Amino acid sequence: MKKLIALILMVCCVFAFASCSSGISGDDAKSHINGFLEKVESGDYEAAEEFLHPERPANLKTFFENVSMQKNVDFSDINIERYTGFKSVLYDGSVDGPTYTLTMDISVSGKNGWLEIEIVRNDNGFGIYNLDINLD
Repeated sequence: MKKLIALILMVCCVFAFASCSSGISGDDAKSHINGFLEKVESGDYEAAEEFLHPERPANLKTFFENVSMQKNVDFSDINIERYTGFKSVLYDGSVDGPTYTLTMDISVSGKNGWLEIEIVRNDNGFGIYNLDINLD
């Protein structure tokens, strides 16, 4: 009986660790965000849209042009000053998959602010699900 219980516990542990591997690593999130920001800086908004999650398409050219006009900034010069926070969730029922949210202090054309990006991986794809930018 003890061997059966030990076997069941071992199988449960294996499945628990296997499910953890489907999360989003911090390195993957940073790499994805850096690739996205490189495309935004170069003005290649069509390529930047490929970094978005398929469930959350957006017209990034319009978005960044509106922010540029409102805040009088040029997005060809984006600097991540420091990462200020992260949140990793192995499963979020609202998106049916793991999420990784990264918050960072940024400067754009010399104006300081912050950027928060949420990345999602689910059966429909992998990519940026939410983006929130605030410039002084």
